[in-house]
Amino acid sequence: MSDDKKSPTYNHTEIHHKIEASPKAPGIKAAFRFNHASSPWVRGISSGLSSSLPILIGILFGYLQYGLIASIGGFTYLYTKDEPYAQRGVKLFLALLGVTLCFTLGSLFADVAWMKTILFGVIGAVSVYVFGALKIPGPSAMFFVLSFAVSTSIPAPNLQAVFLHAGLVFLGGALSWCISMSGWLINPRGPETAAVAKAYRQLASFVGSLGTESFHAEQHKTVVELRAAETAMKQAKINRKKSSFAHRLFLLNQKAEGLFIFVMAAANDFNPAVSKKAQTVIETFASEMATLKKHKKIRDVREEIEELSIKEELRTLLLDVNDVLQMKELKETEYIQFSQGSVKTRLKAAFHKRSYVLKNALRYGIIMIIAAAIAYTTNIPRSYWIPLTCAGVMLGATVRATVQRGIQRSVGTILGILIGTGILMLEPTGIVIALIVFVLQSTIEIVIVKNYALGTLFITPNALLIAESGHPDKAISYFTSARVIDIVIGSVIGVVGTVLIFKRASSLRLPYLLGDVIRKEGQFLEMLSTEQDEERIKRERNKLQGELVNLRALYDNVIGEYSKTAVKLEGLWPAVVATQQLGYMLLASFEGYELSETEKRELKETFAQLAAAAEQKRAPKLSSVPTLKHYPIIQGEIVALYESLQVEI
Repeated sequence: MSDDKKSPTYNHTEIHHKIEASPKAPGIKAAFRFNHASSPWVRGISSGLSSSLPILIGILFGYLQYGLIASIGGFTYLYTKDEPYAQRGVKLFLALLGVTLCFTLGSLFADVAWMKTILFGVIGAVSVYVFGALKIPGPSAMFFVLSFAVSTSIPAPNLQAVFLHAGLVFLGGALSWCISMSGWLINPRGPETAAVAKAYRQLASFVGSLGTESFHAEQHKTVVELRAAETAMKQAKINRKKSSFAHRLFLLNQKAEGLFIFVMAAANDFNPAVSKKAQTVIETFASEMATLKKHKKIRDVREEIEELSIKEELRTLLLDVNDVLQMKELKETEYIQFSQGSVKTRLKAAFHKRSYVLKNALRYGIIMIIAAAIAYTTNIPRSYWIPLTCAGVMLGATVRATVQRGIQRSVGTILGILIGTGILMLEPTGIVIALIVFVLQSTIEIVIVKNYALGTLFITPNALLIAESGHPDKAISYFTSARVIDIVIGSVIGVVGTVLIFKRASSLRLPYLLGDVIRKEGQFLEMLSTEQDEERIKRERNKLQGELVNLRALYDNVIGEYSKTAVKLEGLWPAVVATQQLGYMLLASFEGYELSETEKRELKETFAQLAAAAEQKRAPKLSSVPTLKHYPIIQGEIVALYESLQVEI
């Protein structure tokens, strides 16, 4: 902004939260940095059983090759996450069908190079689109591509053999489905209970961040966790009328939303001492919820709450949570719900020309086709490992992440080849093969959360042991002579393709999404002053909340790009933070605003100018921000947004 421009006039309540520094993308060294995540032992052992039990069963019946084929279905387990069992059962069954279908297609077209090339791209693109649109965490396209790739090298002399092999894969996947769902017998409400407890743990961090530079980051994380908890409750298909425990969970989730709304509205009235006391109580709730079981009472902290020097409304909310944990009856209260919408709605919403998800899926499919075309025009044995490696590398969320994955994949795989060569030289047979697969697959899941390169150290020998054990006469020569070349070529294609096709995808989109979100905030504010349809307000609230989450995710992608544009756009960080803050304040406003026609007209022009400024990467052309006498906090947030846009990119 030039010096001769005047700042707009306003009268508002001061916003006391500092804006933290823009997050920075990790450098190349991060590729070999160890994360502090806890080791998922249960997941690791379950994954190992899913892959090794089909082999063991095949060995016991005298059909090792059939067991190895069935073990490919065991990769279905890797799509297991912490979702409720009702949702997990459906998702894993669909994943099982997907893995089986991909394997069948690979077998049918094993000798048709041009069709295999196209199918690599189609399978990759469709998988990435579905996982991206539905925001499903996990390996995305990886194991659908793997199933397809491996099946192209398994001889199936006739149609009967094709369907026999497909049936074996399905049975192996069905076994992994049973292993994944077995926790339901012990704790059927475990996943949704954990989701609510996690939301409270994050809510405690948010309350503790009031007045600090981490406030906005914690605010964003809290909305994400509340959204996840709300989704878990819906996915669990809870019938609150038939289950007192389910009703208890519902109320706890509802009270978490109420606490968030209150803290948002009264954030400026908290002092550090009050914040820390409230944080401690909420952390206690989270710890107790983590072990919440049916008919189990939780430690009563009523006395501690009553002794706190806090606002009466906050005290009431905390006491309500405590009463729910003590299994006391409470009246339900209407709060904002952070839902994601139906599957059909989300799939449709991501399908448009400016959709990041759609562009990412197309980019993935195109590069996969290129990798497959290169693979099938060479004479390298088992050349499907080229597109398979490419598939894994490209699952990095950003360009930088893709480069890191390429490095991790190459280094981890080359070292893994040494392990695999040693294993194959021992010529394992029978039960020993099943045992080795169990150890390798379990180790992958336990260590990959620490470092991806460390995980790939065991991925390569495990995958090749499954794929090549049926060819003991050729396995070592294939392993040692071809795999390094395959991995390096696949990694290079994935990295180069991403950099060339996707180098500035997020950078080009950020200003437009920022402007679009600002415009929607103005429309939502106007709707709150006129709309009487509660259902429509809820729908629009959910849409805006989703856009705010997407805005931060897109900014994180921008800082992960290698481009001059991305560096310049870091100047929009204050505007991203201010836009989120205004949006969350509007989301927390459950009651409608009473605005005069003059205020509506002025606000419409203001938001139009702010949105245009964001899209054009310039300072807004405004002489003043409308005065909202009855809503000084909202006015203050609009002014804060105006001030954050005083940059020329």
